[in-house]
Amino acid sequence: MKKANTIAMWIAGIFLIGASILKIQQLLTEPILSKGFWESWEFFLIQIPLEMGLGIWLICGLFRKAGWLLGLIAFGGFIGVTLYKGLTGAESCGCFGLVKVNPWITLSVVDIPIFILLAAFRPKGIKLLPPPWPNPVHFFAIAIPTFILLPAIEYTLITNKPPMKSDKYEVIDTKQWANKSLWPMLEDIDIKQQLQTGVWVVLLYHYDCPDCAQAIPKYEEMNKSVAGNKDAINFAFVEMPPYGKENQKLVSPQSKVLSGRLAETKKWYVQTPVVVVLSDGKTLKAWQGTAPGLEELLNVAFGQ
Repeated sequence: MKKANTIAMWIAGIFLIGASILKIQQLLTEPILSKGFWESWEFFLIQIPLEMGLGIWLICGLFRKAGWLLGLIAFGGFIGVTLYKGLTGAESCGCFGLVKVNPWITLSVVDIPIFILLAAFRPKGIKLLPPPWPNPVHFFAIAIPTFILLPAIEYTLITNKPPMKSDKYEVIDTKQWANKSLWPMLEDIDIKQQLQTGVWVVLLYHYDCPDCAQAIPKYEEMNKSVAGNKDAINFAFVEMPPYGKENQKLVSPQSKVLSGRLAETKKWYVQTPVVVVLSDGKTLKAWQGTAPGLEELLNVAFGQ
């Protein structure tokens, strides 16, 4: 039973360390688009040392029962988070940095099996906290390198935060789109010519964005309601890469709204939907992460 517990804790520890390394790679190579504190760069700075520290603890065997209990609680929490992401349709669980894994796969292959392993093979006959105390040589051989490694990782992550823009990616910041200046995204959109004449409401979306899926039908109805009016505004949908497959399309081929695509020249980071009101290609106003109603759009478009 002791050997089975050791194996279970090693499996959990290796998973935690591996996941931490992949998150470190992500933070060093690309910006983190925050959708709230729990997915922010700041939270990763807290999560990574805690996750790696727990992984080292589970493997080294110090204070085995306390480490086992924290590991069990941690994987119970992972199950809850991953289940939520699966139910809300998230593309990835976010556990493995740049490696995208479906939440349902992570839940069924990693989180639940490791939780069951830890629960089934608990350390028996061991007190939760000492005494007896561990061998001093063993303790300091683990503790000293760990307390050097974790702060070093934090320092490296803080001092090597990736820039917001590079040749490979760009973080879209709608606040930097100057009022009434030419919309900088036009150069990367295949329907640029149409958008440079008249008043347009452009909605940029991702195929896997739940808020976009709700906004697109509403904007379809808005397009119908203003069609033919003297002061009509035009609507356009622009899909952002990676593009959805045929069965993942949010915009119907029969849609009366002009559709286009943002180029795959780089990786674009932004919280969708993004809505922009243009007048002859110039930015009047933009929204990020929300889709305003028709009245607000008209007020911006015609200065009411």
